Amino acid sequence: MLSKLIKVIILVVIVVVIGWIGLSVYSCFNRQSVERTDMPDQEEAAYSVYIENTGNLILTSEYEVHGSGPGSRIFILHSYWELRGQKFKFMESDIVLSEAIFGEITIERRAK
Repeated sequence: MLSKLIKVIILVVIVVVIGWIGLSVYSCFNRQSVERTDMPDQEEAAYSVYIENTGNLILTSEYEVHGSGPGSRIFILHSYWELRGQKFKFMESDIVLSEAIFGEITIERRAK
């Protein structure tokens, strides 16, 4: 009686593990359920601006840097793309980002 119970428990564990693996593989290959962000083209927004403390990503094609050392720099972005939900929204105004407030800010040219 005890050996039948152990066999049933082992069988249930094997079925659960196989089901878990199957669902994991299915979810990795079923990309229809994953929404992608609608990023603007590289010509429209040539630079990515990453704010370390908040994790925000902003895209822009024109910016100014005032100051020299990390922590004391001020960035002015002229017309930028901001991530809202799953889409980037274009903002035609300027935004001022100070490293004294937002922490380290990294600007890189986007790859084509």
